[in-house]
Amino acid sequence: MKPELLGNKFFAVKGYTEVLDRETQKLSAYRVNISIQDEESDFFMEMIQVKVNTATPTLSAQDMANNKTKDVILKDLTVGQYNGNLWFSASDILPVKQA
Repeated sequence: MKPELLGNKFFAVKGYTEVLDRETQKLSAYRVNISIQDEESDFFMEMIQVKVNTATPTLSAQDMANNKTKDVILKDLTVGQYNGNLWFSASDILPVKQA
């Protein structure tokens, strides 16, 4: 599946969940629930879980803790499949600049 099909308007919902490295048990990434809000997307209003592959995302854990929802940009969003399940990942999560 191409990530473009999801659209480009996303809300992060609630906060992050930490992802620990299997070997070192140190923080290696975060997971975040994302609501797809692009009305042109076939997946409008769907909730997906995205793994943000950095321990230091631009939109910090503190920023996420202070907001129930937040407009975000998912940098380098990818979609894959493993054992019949879709998975979503991004290299970073950025706040949307308000005009």
